Order: sequence, then structure tokens, then C-alpha cells
Amino acid sequence: MERRIQNIIFPVREKFYTQWQLFYKGDRSYVDRENHVLRMGQYHLCDFTTYLNGCSYGKWKRYTDLRGIKLQLDIEGTFKIILVGYHLDIYSPERTEFLTKEYCLNGRQRIELEYPENDEKILGFEIISKESCGIYGGGYIGEYDDTAMQNVVLSVATTTCNKEAFIISNMQILKKEIIESDEEEIRNNIYINVVDNGRTLKPEEWNEPHFTIHPNKNTGGSGGFARGMIEAMRQTTKATHVLLMDDDVIVLPESIRRSYMLLTLLKPEYKNYFISGAMLYYEEMNMQHEDIGTVCSNSDFCSLKPKLFHENIKDNLTNELDFLKHPNEYAGWWYCCIPTSQIEKYGLPLPLFIRCDDIEYSLRCKAKIITMNGICIWHMGFVNKYNAAFDRYQQCRNLLIGKATFNIYENIDMFAFWNRSFNAELMKFHYNAAELVLRALEDYMQGPSFLEQDRGEQIVKENMKKNEKLIPLSELDVKEINFGDIYCDWPRKFIDKCIYHATKNGQRFWPEKWLRKEKMVIPFDYGTVTQKQTLRKELIAVNPHLKTGAIRILDKKRFREVYKRYKKDIKEYKKRHADIEKLYRERAKYLVSEEFWIKYLDI
Repeated sequence: MERRIQNIIFPVREKFYTQWQLFYKGDRSYVDRENHVLRMGQYHLCDFTTYLNGCSYGKWKRYTDLRGIKLQLDIEGTFKIILVGYHLDIYSPERTEFLTKEYCLNGRQRIELEYPENDEKILGFEIISKESCGIYGGGYIGEYDDTAMQNVVLSVATTTCNKEAFIISNMQILKKEIIESDEEEIRNNIYINVVDNGRTLKPEEWNEPHFTIHPNKNTGGSGGFARGMIEAMRQTTKATHVLLMDDDVIVLPESIRRSYMLLTLLKPEYKNYFISGAMLYYEEMNMQHEDIGTVCSNSDFCSLKPKLFHENIKDNLTNELDFLKHPNEYAGWWYCCIPTSQIEKYGLPLPLFIRCDDIEYSLRCKAKIITMNGICIWHMGFVNKYNAAFDRYQQCRNLLIGKATFNIYENIDMFAFWNRSFNAELMKFHYNAAELVLRALEDYMQGPSFLEQDRGEQIVKENMKKNEKLIPLSELDVKEINFGDIYCDWPRKFIDKCIYHATKNGQRFWPEKWLRKEKMVIPFDYGTVTQKQTLRKELIAVNPHLKTGAIRILDKKRFREVYKRYKKDIKEYKKRHADIEKLYRERAKYLVSEEFWIKYLDI
């Protein structure tokens, strides 16, 4: 049995036109975007062993019973084609040349070339045009036993709320290239469910048998994806897998198609695995932010892999390696495919509204995760999306809830993380953010009954008012800023360290006249430059990416108010935390049940 496991694709969408080296390298040639043809001039060379068009041969052999593989091209012209493979020789890419063949084709024809059995990690091909040449498409064809194929019904669930610019574009592309695909199998076995938390889309303009808009209460990402999971299991043909995907992303339909093909061919031992799509930066489209994340012992969120640049074959090969396993690995819900068998076993998401819902779910399901080059989306980098309402309140609260309900994050002291978060903001004179951290603990201490109330949108609106208002640096009284130095601290001085902690950075016991008068630039987000900010009267919090900032001024009155509340919260936590954790554990299964969510969402 033959299966086209990967398509050859071209940068036909405008956003990708300058990113052509993710598709092919060498001479740029000309992409006829209207007809989806790559036209090569005489003596041009194009190398298709790239992030999007190289074949992840090592992964296909590992996860499926791949017997053999060949390249199929729809092409015309006079050219030489070279079949190649790559692996890493320690740290350097090693190229293997399998076959070279010359063609002189009068008119468009289909050609096939078979790769020999090999141990390469990525396969690809190079084309050298002797005269003009046109490539209309093609793909990698895998050979499988007739019994290898599994029945798969894939439901794509995307949640949106007032982000029409992104979601409408994505819906148009998915409808055209998935639901109206030339491939009957794709048309028949993939469903698109758009959960509209903002209720701004018109279902009557979109709905058809395999494409549905679901108006939904604004219950955040967790509520939207819970609804998507429910609809996937309730649809006429019940889904075997649910692909959760953010709305504010750029997605290639080929990533979804590739995921579907992988699911149909998975070996039985991998049938319960999640597929995690990589997040590449919208702002720098060749750079990978993350495809598997981890929660470290200090509660920081980290990518399992380093930053990778996917115009480089070395980084593409590195991305396919097995990295050191971590006890708290998770798949982000910007692109995460989950078997419905796991949803039935472990339940729906916790009603966390936003932040850490994907982390909690992966850890609760003890998820094992598959990644593959070319299965990805492009998403705005998190630095520019930072705001305290989400990244302090929601994160601190939701990590505490996740640990209490299902006893995940076993190796992490979440209360210590909350404590560090509060003190970090207090020492930077960001009093509003410190108050958001306090509210996170106070709301957590209300117990599971707090989660059962539909207050997520209200809380976010209240907390957003406490976000720092950053304005253009040109409007601030700032003489000079070294943008490359903002996240770099100075060597720590012992005497400063002692005074810093004893006085809470000059906010108690320290005369104001002894404070250092020069304003100091610090990061606006999580970044901490302790020595720089020590004993300053004023700090300038700067976002170096957007060239914006805000002045923070030491305020002893605000400090006393916030610190008094902090001491009270700690006392309450130490007194009652064991009882609160017990309540969360007792109510945990109900909070992730379909019964709860149907009531919560008013379905």
C-alpha cells in the first residue's frame, strides 16, 4: 500500500514570500503564486532538503512501519535531480548522495525516484535546471503493509475571541485546502470546529457538514477548547483525535494533513501519544520558540530544545533528535493533537480560563509527545504579549490549582514560586503586579467552589486595569538607553545585597535621602537586574522590542499596604492550605467532567 506522507509545498501565501528558504534553498527562482508552480531559470539550483520540504525519514521509520520511500514530482523541463539524505556527524551535518538522474521532459509529467534503504534522519532532493524548468508539486510516497492503516477522524478545534483578522483568514484557508481538498480521504475525515467565545462570527455564513461555528460563552481558552473537545466527541462521526489550535496563528494546511497521515499510520505502541506542533515566531519566521516545553523545578517554563533557526540544515537535524526527558513535559495548545481516548480517560480541561491549562492537561494525562519538522504554526512571540494580569495573576493561581487538584508538579514548591513572584515585583516597585500575585493566592484559597463560578472574564477585566501602561520612550524623560544591555545585570556587591534584602530595596528602614538618584533601566517583564535596581528612587521599565516603557517610583506608603496584606495572606495560607488542597482533590474529577462543562457552558 502506498501513502503520500508529505507534500512538496511552495511559498504561495504572501506572508511566506520572503521566507522561501524554509521551503527550498539555493537560487530563489520564481514562484507563480496563482498557479502554484515553481519556475526555475537556466542553470538554477534548488535544494528541497528544508524544514518544510525535507522528509523526516527517521521519525516516519520510528513511529510507523515504513517499508520504503520514493519521491514523486509533477515537473517539466530539462534538469538534473539528486536524491540526498542527511544526519548529524557529532555536531556537523553529513550529506549522502544516493542517486543522480537527468531528464528532458517536453511538457508536464510525473516522475518517481526511489530512495534505497538507509539510516539518514532527513531525506530530500536537489534540482539543477539545464534549461527552464517548472515544478508543479509532488511528495514523498511511503510503502506500507495493507494492514498498517488506522481509521482516523480528526477534529480541528480552534478557539477565538474578537480576533477576526486572524481567524477569518485561517478559516478561509482551511475550508479551501482541507474541507474542499482534492483528496477525498482528507475531505471525508477532517472536521473543523471553530468555537467563537466572542460570538462575532455568523454561523450561517460558514456552516456545512465538515465545518461548524459554535457560539460559546467567553470562558477563555480552557472553556473554548473544552467545548471543542465536547463537539468533537458529539459530532456525527465521532472524532478519534482532536487538534487544538490557537486562533492568532499562521498555519499551513500541510501541517494538518501531515498530522493526519501520521495518525493513520502510527504503530500501536504510539496510539495514545500527543502530537505537538512547533511554535515559530511570527516576527522572525525561521526561528523556533518551542515544540515541547517543560516546567523546571523553580517553576520557570522552558523549551526542551534551544532556539533553532530552520533555514539551517544543522538546526533541522537537531530538531529531530531525542532530547533529555523531563518529568514535567507538556505540549502547548497553539497546536496540540490529542487522542479522544485520552480525553475519555483523563477528562476535559480544568476551568482555568487562560494560562497553564495546556501544561496542567499534558501533565495530568502523563502525555508522551511526538514532534516532526514541518508540523508547526507561527505565533506572536510571548515577550510582546507579556502582561501582569495574565503572567502574574493567572499563572500563579493556576499553577497552585493544578498542583492541588491532581497533584502534578510533584517536584515543585508552588508556594515558593508564588512567594518569589510577589517579592520580585515588590522589589521592582511594581505594586500593582504585586497585588495581582496576592489576589492569585487569595482566590486560590477560596477553594474549588471559586472555579465553579463563571467569573473568568470579569476577573480578567478587573485585573487588566492594573496592568502597567507602557508609552513610547520618546515621551519619557530618558537620556540614553542601551537596548542590548537591558537584561544584563552588574556584578553583585555584598554590602548592597545585605541592605537590599534587609530594607526591601530601600522601602523600609532606609532614609530616602540615601537612595541613588540616577534613574535605572530595567526589563519590563520577568527579567530581574538586581544590582542595577538596588536602592534606586526611580526605575524605568523598558520593553526593548517595542521601544516603550514606564517610570516606577519607590512609594513607602504603597509598600506598607501591600506588604501588610502579604503577611496576612501567608498566615492564612499556612493555617489552611492542607484543608484547601483536600477540597480541590475531592472536587477534581467533577471539575473536568462533561457534566460540569455542559452546565458551565450552558450547552
